[in-house]
This record gives sequence, structure tokens and C-alpha cells, in this order.
Amino acid sequence: MSEFAAELRARIDEVDAELLRARAAFDDHAVEVLTVRLENLLRIAGQHDVDVRYPADSAE
Repeated sequence: MSEFAAELRARIDEVDAELLRARAAFDDHAVEVLTVRLENLLRIAGQHDVDVRYPADSAE
């Protein structure tokens, strides 16, 4: 796996975890901001054919 793909997956995992915490805290503003950030990261992954269906620490 390329360093780019690994970093992208790690960032997606981090934002996803932050999003879960924001939802649990009923922080609507953070949920909105993090949702947009996650959508952007997923768009970038799609543009570069990076498969993000499994965690960053999994082997390919």
C-alpha cells in the first residue's frame, strides 16, 4: 500500500471516530463539520482509487 493510501485511510478513520464522538455528545456543529470533512476525504479516495472499505491498519 502506498504511503498516500495509508495516510488517507488513517485520516478517514480518525475523522470517522471523531464523528462518532460528536454524535454521542449531540454536538450538531461538529457533526456537520466532520461530515463534510469525511465526505471530502472519501471523494479524494475515490478520485485516486484508494479502497477505504477496511481499516488503515489492515494488510492488503
